[in-house]
Amino acid sequence: MDGFLGVAIATLFVLTTALCGLSLAAHGAQRSRRLAAAEANHVVMGVGMILMAAPATADLVVPGVGVLVFGVAAAGWLGVLLTSRLLGEPLGSIIGRDRCTGHPVHLLLVNAAMVAMYVAMAPGGGHAHAMPAGAEMPGMVMPEAPAAAFTPLQVVAGLLALYLVGHAVATAVVVTRRAPCHEPEPIVGGSVAVATRPVRLLAHGRVQLVGQAGMGVAMAAMLLLGI
Repeated sequence: MDGFLGVAIATLFVLTTALCGLSLAAHGAQRSRRLAAAEANHVVMGVGMILMAAPATADLVVPGVGVLVFGVAAAGWLGVLLTSRLLGEPLGSIIGRDRCTGHPVHLLLVNAAMVAMYVAMAPGGGHAHAMPAGAEMPGMVMPEAPAAAFTPLQVVAGLLALYLVGHAVATAVVVTRRAPCHEPEPIVGGSVAVATRPVRLLAHGRVQLVGQAGMGVAMAAMLLLGI
């Protein structure tokens, strides 16, 4: 994306990715492995979105590599979801009321959205192939082409974009109508770590939620514009 919109979206991705990275670095050892993995996934996803948002860096990641990385991540979160269901473990809220949400369904879908974007970036990805000009046989009268139907990738992209926007709206409702929940402050050496207060102000609660909502809308826009 060029111009002001591209700069704004890239800036949003940078800030939200930085918040997830800050929270991961500060509290990675004090929380469950699933939440730490979720934040790490958001950081990698944010870096991918930052690169895609700028024309100068959009080609740095080969589409096949992006599909592989985020496809594996999506499959991993599907495995977490199925395992948690089999073991009867609580999944928590799909709306991230505290920093980057670790719900496996949400992570499965956002990774799937990344896969769809990289598939669309591949040569010929997601686009119908028209017959080249001059390819008609001599004397053949070609009928008027019907209106182009949606491709399977466009249908999937539309559904994923709808989810991302819906998740962003629900997150905005959490920000405006309910107080975000917070984890207890981590204990380091028998005392509360004082250095975590700035992290809580930036990487937890409403600031993080606003970043999540904005990133979801921007991802939906890029998903629809790129396919």
